[in-house]
Amino acid sequence: MNQATQRVARFGLLTALALVLGLADRAIPLTALLGGAAPGIKLGLANTVLLYAVYMMDWKSAVLLMLTKVALSGFLFGSLTAILYSLSGGVLSLAAMLLFRKRPDRGALAASLLSLAAVTAMAARGPNLRGQRLWVASLIGAACLICLLFALAIRKGKIRGIPGTSVAGAVAHNIGQVLAASAVLRTPLLLSTYLPVLIGVGALVGGLTGIVAERVFRALRLNPDAGQPPAKR
Repeated sequence: MNQATQRVARFGLLTALALVLGLADRAIPLTALLGGAAPGIKLGLANTVLLYAVYMMDWKSAVLLMLTKVALSGFLFGSLTAILYSLSGGVLSLAAMLLFRKRPDRGALAASLLSLAAVTAMAARGPNLRGQRLWVASLIGAACLICLLFALAIRKGKIRGIPGTSVAGAVAHNIGQVLAASAVLRTPLLLSTYLPVLIGVGALVGGLTGIVAERVFRALRLNPDAGQPPAKR
């Protein structure tokens, strides 16, 4: 099998895997598990496929994979509006992952700072955090701490940088989607009410998918620092 055929076959497999994981995302009632605090939130399992593309493929292939996944999943499972939201989140997410690929500790630190800003914004809206708001604020605070620990562990070489890249991409994805929703619905209030919640929850699920992706890389004996694997002849 020549190199071009291998690339096409791998691209097709990754696209199919991203669609299957995206469908699995829809089946997991994460919103219900969070008490309805973050409507529409997902684990982002398909992000593990994009993480592979970011580390093991060139940036053009990663962009094409993201666009293909957004288009197919939108037409198969969503709508044109869903495609717009997913595209906005996907573009910003992929840009963040490509940006922080070489310095994932900075990606984790950026996610930590954004989570801190999110929980601060929630506290500013009402100093008496109770019930669901207290639960969500606690999750965002945990996300802030976890991302900070990621940044320190990556900088000291204790773990690989994949979780740092993942949390940066997850937070950027949610920011992109809320920005698109705010523009389409003409509801700027989403930026001060819904966005802080999605930033914190996105950092948490991004850390989870990053750990999963890192374990998959280890299981497959892939070196994310080596870039695209050599083609077999």
